Amino acid sequence: MGNSTKWSDEELIKAFTEGGALRESATTHIMTDFIHYVPTVVKKTGLNKNAALDAFTDAIMDLVDQVADGRFKEESKLSSYFYKIFYFKCIDLFRKNSTNKIDYQKELPEQVDTKLSTTRTMEIKEEMINLEKYLKLIGAPCRQILIDWGYWGYNMADIAKRIGLKNSKQAKDRKYKCLQKLRKLMQLN
Repeated sequence: MGNSTKWSDEELIKAFTEGGALRESATTHIMTDFIHYVPTVVKKTGLNKNAALDAFTDAIMDLVDQVADGRFKEESKLSSYFYKIFYFKCIDLFRKNSTNKIDYQKELPEQVDTKLSTTRTMEIKEEMINLEKYLKLIGAPCRQILIDWGYWGYNMADIAKRIGLKNSKQAKDRKYKCLQKLRKLMQLN
């Protein structure tokens, strides 16, 4: 698993679910393996390549999150599931950037949407942009610890090895200090 050969869906699902170095490796693998979808979707949607690459990255992260939290029900191949996520992200971007917008809201009846509202989605994206900015400000060691822990799902022992600490307790202490530093930065702004 995780060498230069193609990963099976089962291996990828296991890696995304377990987290840590395995999730990171599997994510890198699918980014390389699925990049060939970009030109296809660009042709189908008319979206420019840079916007499609942004949507591609968002779709990869959505795929990893959906598999990790059990929303992927294995009713299709992982690549097909990803393609659908990616394609619709591109369609959404194309519609958002389109100059010939049509207001369909007048024609559609109101429905209760159980998914995130567009406003909340935009707020979350803004929060993520701000979080990225703050993570850059706290410095490389803290940024690596927090991303390894919070996003990739590494345990403290793995984080200690990755950044050259003696044990998981030191990594846990450093993580706590980094979180405090991040909170202070966020409160100042």
